Amino acid sequence: MGTLYRFACSSCDYSAEVSGGADRGFVAQTETKVCTACRSVVDVLVGSYDSRIVPADEVNRCPECEGTDLTPWAASRSCPRCKGAMREDPAGPTVMWD
Repeated sequence: MGTLYRFACSSCDYSAEVSGGADRGFVAQTETKVCTACRSVVDVLVGSYDSRIVPADEVNRCPECEGTDLTPWAASRSCPRCKGAMREDPAGPTVMWD
């Protein structure tokens, strides 16, 4: 089961609801990445346990803009907009998905 958390930048008003790293559900495998095209932190589909459910052309694409210029979200968790530090909301998980 996958889990989403809210991350907010301490320097600007940007926030994202993402796993924060590698995650997986019953069918899908995701990784949190930065899309350089739309400057967003997003969970990107990186694999599937069943190719009949998730077509190969949906893998490694930004869910916001469908771009493919993606880089892993570094452990420093910097904001893609202003490079400030993004912090996880202490309230804990916002969504559990499968």
